[in-house]
Amino acid sequence: MVEVNGHLPKGLRSIQDHVNMFFVAACASVGSFALGYDDGWGSPAGPSIRDDLSVNATATDIDWIVSGIPIGSTIGAVLAFVSTNYVGRRGTMLLISPFYILAHLLTVLTTSPTQIFIGRILTGMVDISTTMASQIYTSEIATPELRGAVSSLPSVALALGVLVCYVIGAFVDWRVLTLCQLAFPIAYLSMWFHPESPVWLLKKGRVDDAQKALKRLRGQDTDISEELFRIKENCDREAAKPKFHIREILVPLFFHPVLLVVPLVFLQMFSGYGAVVYNSVTILEGNSPIDVGIATIILALCLVVAVLIVSIFIDSLGRKALMLTSGLIIKISLLALGTYFYLRDTYGPESVEHISWLPFASLVVFYTSYAGGYSSVPYIMLAELSPVRYRDIMGSIGYFSSNLLIFVVVRTFPELQKSIGDHGAFWLYACILAVGAVFVIVFIPETKGKTLEDIEYFFKKSPDQELELDLVDKKGIDNPVCLNVFSTDN
Repeated sequence: MVEVNGHLPKGLRSIQDHVNMFFVAACASVGSFALGYDDGWGSPAGPSIRDDLSVNATATDIDWIVSGIPIGSTIGAVLAFVSTNYVGRRGTMLLISPFYILAHLLTVLTTSPTQIFIGRILTGMVDISTTMASQIYTSEIATPELRGAVSSLPSVALALGVLVCYVIGAFVDWRVLTLCQLAFPIAYLSMWFHPESPVWLLKKGRVDDAQKALKRLRGQDTDISEELFRIKENCDREAAKPKFHIREILVPLFFHPVLLVVPLVFLQMFSGYGAVVYNSVTILEGNSPIDVGIATIILALCLVVAVLIVSIFIDSLGRKALMLTSGLIIKISLLALGTYFYLRDTYGPESVEHISWLPFASLVVFYTSYAGGYSSVPYIMLAELSPVRYRDIMGSIGYFSSNLLIFVVVRTFPELQKSIGDHGAFWLYACILAVGAVFVIVFIPETKGKTLEDIEYFFKKSPDQELELDLVDKKGIDNPVCLNVFSTDN
């Protein structure tokens, strides 16, 4: 490749530099791997705890233990906002390691259901902190043309975490399954050897450090001057504005992305993911022609393969197309799964003997199609749609919403089974997705191939208008902020 003054021309990078960027993002995604492991933990661990006489846990105890991860994640999303902003994205990942060890020791070194529940809450807090940090980090270190693929790595890691958990859980009890997670803090330490996010460094005024970080990410022979200038200009523009004020929630640049991201997260959670992944073993018990342990491993393999395929093609297919296609196939799988349980509960087990394969087949389709869009696109768009000024707080809003909602799904699924039956629960999720498809078609913008700065312009009005924010009171403007706003048609 031709060099200019010892540097690669702007916009051109070697394959080695791209590999380096993906490697750094993969190391940062260990937190998502841990979250996937813990998402999958409840499926094999729940029945194992039920059979562990030393714990003596009731069905209600197990329901609460399984829901401990999303409860902790809801709390952790708020704490992660502070940490990612003040300690840094990389700093947060390194800071969390000792607490991860504490959380798992607290879980296994007891026979008390209450203490196990507390341990799972602490685990969820740690998981979401590293996951939020890694998602923001991967988005900020990626080049625009590869941001979708790089930002998909946390989703790939999450799917791998589920797979590894299911594989281990098929052969060991819940205590060993939990102790295996103590290897994750060691993996976190790999971030010592990688740079902090250049965007975060520039937000803190550390220009020299940001330049060094960008060089390490893009390659020492790559001319980073234009990219560094673009990022710095955007950060400086945001830094010149006053600190966030509660009245800024009325600014289109803030509330428009929120009004898109929160419904996307709602759709992701109420696709039935939490109900299915946290309860795959119990769903298949007595309803699968093959061994349940082997079945769950196959399901997780489907999840991993589908996420890998999507991560390769996401930058060419686009976000909306993946969401719509994924949602359609998920609906079909949920309708089929609900139909099986309706026939079984209405006409008896003998009525479904000839379609005993249907629950497993439906879950294969569910896992594959969920990974085909719903698992990654909402988080990618959360990072992409968040303006630099609001990225930390919007990340917290998105992750707080997702974990609060997944807690609602996981905790209410047993109640839905009791009140409207297994079939009613799955059909309800399918109906929600049908309504969600309309929302995606009408309101969600396509962000494929756009820079983060271009995406910000989407949420601003026409170029000849300015929006003055009264940050003091309605009578006077002590510290006004004038925002140049741009047309959504661009």
